[in-house]
Amino acid sequence: MDEHSGIPRPSEGEILPVIIDEAVTEHFPKGSKLKEAKPHGASFWTRTTRIDIELSDNTIQSYFMKLSSGELGMGMLKGEYRGAKTIHKYTPNGIPRPVAWGTYKSDPNTHFYLCEFVDLTKDLPNVHAFSSLLAQLHRNSAEDRDAPSQFGFEVMTYEGTMYQDVRWSATWEELYRRRLLSFIDQEAKSQGPSQELRNLLPDLLDKVIPRLLRPLTTHGRSLKPAALHGDIWYGNLGSNAATGDPMYFDCSVFWGHNEYDLSSMSIARYKMGRHWMEEYHKFIDPSDPKGDYEDRNALYGM
Repeated sequence: MDEHSGIPRPSEGEILPVIIDEAVTEHFPKGSKLKEAKPHGASFWTRTTRIDIELSDNTIQSYFMKLSSGELGMGMLKGEYRGAKTIHKYTPNGIPRPVAWGTYKSDPNTHFYLCEFVDLTKDLPNVHAFSSLLAQLHRNSAEDRDAPSQFGFEVMTYEGTMYQDVRWSATWEELYRRRLLSFIDQEAKSQGPSQELRNLLPDLLDKVIPRLLRPLTTHGRSLKPAALHGDIWYGNLGSNAATGDPMYFDCSVFWGHNEYDLSSMSIARYKMGRHWMEEYHKFIDPSDPKGDYEDRNALYGM
């Protein structure tokens, strides 16, 4: 348990033999050979491995691999791969390059996500540099001529083990409502029904959400979907140990309102703070109506 945030620490990878399946090795450069594979890092939901291969010129190239099992594990890793590809398109220096995802040929119940290995520091990155990176993701994606005109994502993505209902929606209000309901439904199945929550939901869904999100696209205002990391908190941030550049990982991507990615910054347990939001807005202004900004942020932090 982190003494400052109250959030349990992810467990280090178990010291178990690491099997590198043919489905993984076929993504290595031709003429390379496996040199070493060992558990690396920590994860709440997956087994994590560093893989070192020797190239034909005798240099070493390293990869990072996540393994998970079952239908849930397959969905999580597929969603992470597709999401990481989206983020890498707009901020290629901000996230380890995704290489592949798939299923072991030797075990159809084991699934993998493979990306380049980057040695990361455990400290939070420089706030100004990270704010610039996040603004670059949001601005470049929203301005992309090939970006989707709707809100959502091409596949289901996950926040931890919880799926996000991010089917394409015509409006941000519709997507936000749908995604929130998917979390509420999963919480009820996991923890049991709550009469208090049931009593609160009608006003939240029918009054609060329309009141705060609909004005983003009324009275001549418009909102372009931006690619979102989807799970910004200190546990998913670091710096490239070699360059010092800020990096994010473990994304839960969908196309939405850029301010959504700021929602955890003001929550004390995530160890960032409002100055991170203020630094971000040096690059991108709050959306209109600005008078709703604080209330939107509180809604997005639910």
